[in-house]
Amino acid sequence: MGVERLLSLLRGRKVFFHLVGGSTSLEEPSLYPFGAGEIPVLCDLEEKAGIYDAYTSGLRSIVRPGPGGSWFKAKAIGIPSGSSKPIHADGRIYTYYLSDAYIGTGRLIWGFSTVDEAENEISRMVEARELGLPATEPVGIGHYSDVRVLDLKNRQGLFEMLGSTPREALLGRFRDSGRPVDAACIFSSQQTDVRVDEILYGFLHPLIRDVLDPRDCRGFLRWMGSSCGRNLRMHHDAGLLHGTIPRGGGFMTNSHTANHLVDEEGTYTTDYHMSYRSGDRDLRRVEAFFLGSLMNPLPRAEEAATRDFGRSRSLIFENPFESTLTYPFGQYEEQLFTPREFQEEFTEAFLDGVVYGYNRRRVRSVESKLRREALLKAAVCKKELFRLLGLPEGMERGVNQVTKRLAGHSFTDEELRDSLTRIEGYLN
Repeated sequence: MGVERLLSLLRGRKVFFHLVGGSTSLEEPSLYPFGAGEIPVLCDLEEKAGIYDAYTSGLRSIVRPGPGGSWFKAKAIGIPSGSSKPIHADGRIYTYYLSDAYIGTGRLIWGFSTVDEAENEISRMVEARELGLPATEPVGIGHYSDVRVLDLKNRQGLFEMLGSTPREALLGRFRDSGRPVDAACIFSSQQTDVRVDEILYGFLHPLIRDVLDPRDCRGFLRWMGSSCGRNLRMHHDAGLLHGTIPRGGGFMTNSHTANHLVDEEGTYTTDYHMSYRSGDRDLRRVEAFFLGSLMNPLPRAEEAATRDFGRSRSLIFENPFESTLTYPFGQYEEQLFTPREFQEEFTEAFLDGVVYGYNRRRVRSVESKLRREALLKAAVCKKELFRLLGLPEGMERGVNQVTKRLAGHSFTDEELRDSLTRIEGYLN
């Protein structure tokens, strides 16, 4: 079973991107699939150019098959859809600069990275690889040749402006008032782009037990959780935090299931823009808590993670650029998580795996045939679950929306019969 089949099930239709002028600073030139002076971009194109396709990988990134059987990822290359897509016209890229957005540092080039941000992320990836950690491989940085921005305060101001400004007037503003900036993007090579959180969604389908034996579900989840837990412990043993920063009485963090990739062989850590060296034991514990609870759609994951890793103060999670999520964590210190229904047993299995991998630095054993089977069936069930809930095909980082819709939704027998028929069709 190939990564392409899983990505097709999980992400749906591909998006289109273009190549524009620029330069590159490459760590591994052999892994860069485009020509010299060609940089990928997700934008509205006013001029004729070649059209290429790829799967999305988060809001502003793409992945496509790369050299040597790997997957090439281009991060911070624009926006794939919607009114805020950058525009390529007059030989330039037109986009926006937000000065007070509650994302990352609060200042960003919409859809892209600054040169400093890109260089920092690549250097952290290089460091992780040099330390022998299971990280994605850095390919390099792309520098766009001519980028102009309009200055705005935040996303609300951006979308208000776009809603009241016709296209030609917007282009006129760019031409008259656009400010030049240095924008960059990041390239990496990886074995897969299937994210752990995407696979976990499949175990929320109400008929998962008809698709995969519950004992096999639990065994697979323990294996996947233990691989993630061991990988995080390897980072901590090497003195590197995946990326958790105290802020405003809580934390910003990059340690969650959406930043762990999975294939038949194991899991791999990705997204290093917030990583740094630290020996702080409390922050290590917090990162393990986040790994078990954030972007984890399984029911009561926060309670289970609290039982296993504890916490001492309220926590705030911020997912840089894509969205800002504030979690109103309840008080669970005096409670012990105990499963109340079969899907909460899946929660317990995954968290047991994380604890096992983190504490013992080992991965639970499970047959390779089951890994392949579970990955495929979970991907199909995730696709079908989103269809039942009326969610966009391929939507990523949708844990809040899925949780809310599941809480207020009751499926009819006919809906479930039809869903099972479709699942069987995908698997046959």
